[in-house]
Amino acid sequence: MAVIEKRATLTGNEAVAWAMKLARVQVGVHFPIGPADEVMETVRIRIDAGDMPNTRIIQAENEKAVVSCQIGLARMGIRSLFATCTEGLLWPAAEIRYAVGSRLPIMIAIPSRSIEPPTTVYPDHEDFIMMRDMGWLMFYCEDSQDILDTIIQAYKISENRSIMLPAFVGYDGWEVSHGKSRITLPDQEKVDSFLPPYPMRLEGDYASIDWYERCRSRRLGGARSGDEPQGRRFGDEHSMEMKYFQVKALEDAASVIEEVGREYQELFGSNHVGSLETDGCEDAEIILITMGVLAPLVRVTANAYRENGIKVGSVKLRVFRPFPERALCQVVKNAKLVIVVERNCRNAVYTELKSALYTHFIAEKRNEAPPMVMGKLVGIGGRWVSPEDIAQIIEEGLGALKAGKIEKSMEWVGLRDVSFDPLRDSVVD
Repeated sequence: MAVIEKRATLTGNEAVAWAMKLARVQVGVHFPIGPADEVMETVRIRIDAGDMPNTRIIQAENEKAVVSCQIGLARMGIRSLFATCTEGLLWPAAEIRYAVGSRLPIMIAIPSRSIEPPTTVYPDHEDFIMMRDMGWLMFYCEDSQDILDTIIQAYKISENRSIMLPAFVGYDGWEVSHGKSRITLPDQEKVDSFLPPYPMRLEGDYASIDWYERCRSRRLGGARSGDEPQGRRFGDEHSMEMKYFQVKALEDAASVIEEVGREYQELFGSNHVGSLETDGCEDAEIILITMGVLAPLVRVTANAYRENGIKVGSVKLRVFRPFPERALCQVVKNAKLVIVVERNCRNAVYTELKSALYTHFIAEKRNEAPPMVMGKLVGIGGRWVSPEDIAQIIEEGLGALKAGKIEKSMEWVGLRDVSFDPLRDSVVD
């Protein structure tokens, strides 16, 4: 009998909760912070309704305790999820780093919010981007369907025996976290066939391990005794190799992401797969690259130009770590100009792309010339981004093509004419 697809209208946070249900997440770990709270509120509703009988919610005393709890759950073979943002991500930095060092595939959903100060609850991507050097897999989504599809895939990628790395799944706070959109819910049996059970660690019963002896052995350098080099302490003879395997696993995840994406697309028909989503890039002279909620705005505006005979394409960056260097270079290789439109004040995608283009076109001594690259920072602290803003950016790009040069390689778009006195901590119109 054919499976009838279920449709619903969900906020981004509700989509996380439904993804947890479909992925059979056993524990939701919680500490309150907006706009992430709705995730566990929805899970609680589903538990009370009897839809998630095998799921429990643990509320810890702070975010450090939450991630520590996730670490313990992962060692016991239990799949978990934590939803937080901004300072909620900064507080457990040590535990976040510990998780990747221990190769524990835990997951944190990030409905992005601007980091204080100044005090604001509005979104940009700075909290997500600040995690870029933690060694985690990093995905970013544009709407509720993207969130649900990405979380299910991210569990399979993260828990792959050759990867075993934790994962962040980000999306724009309030605008996506609380914005409703239509979504297709995949069949539970099909998700079960796609997503294997959580991998058990070879150490067996985590609670029964003698951690005093384990740590003592590591401190003494394992089984070795008196033959340690002078000054060698705390079992560090394999530290460099362990870090190498962490980095290599993140690099190797690129092919696993594509492989899992193809499998997911074949099984569920979703286009939210792989590291990139491209539109109209095959013959485009100008290509705009962006992430998250800006992607549909950029896509629609670029398509409007194409309908008028101007060759503009768009790329949605779905995966930030591992950064898809070769895939991006392949997409933009025939373009004359690439414009990065991003929502973080670190120029993160812009700098990553320029580095990738240097490696691909210059360091590898290819015959073709790389495209020019222009960076635009928009929407910081929740600043509104309109279709007119994107059109203005495209117009500036067309002007740069005509002139054969870029006047401003990096620019903040939408700044108001104000002054700032750091001694007074004030902005004056």
